[in-house]
Amino acid sequence: MCLRDGPIWSGFLSVELKSQVNSFLKRAFKYDFCSRLYTIEVIAEDADIDLFRKMTKAYHCAHSVLPPVKSCTHNLRPKGHTYELPRCDTEMYKNSFVPRCLYWYV
Repeated sequence: MCLRDGPIWSGFLSVELKSQVNSFLKRAFKYDFCSRLYTIEVIAEDADIDLFRKMTKAYHCAHSVLPPVKSCTHNLRPKGHTYELPRCDTEMYKNSFVPRCLYWYV
């Protein structure tokens, strides 16, 4: 699994494929190929968090993909990001990286 590309396709993995990858990771741990037991969900979540955090920096090449910053005149509690939440009409768009992170890190 390539961690660099993980955030892009991790939202489109089927339950069956996740199960197969988790079985592989379990065997890798069992035979001492890794020091701790990983799951595809944890690996994908860590990669998502890392890439989204980098994307929020103005100098990142993918920063322009993010929606505009939401202007809020009320003094509300802080949330995970300051971007407007996009409207998700299709399941495919909802599972893509940027909307998934925007709704996940609210």
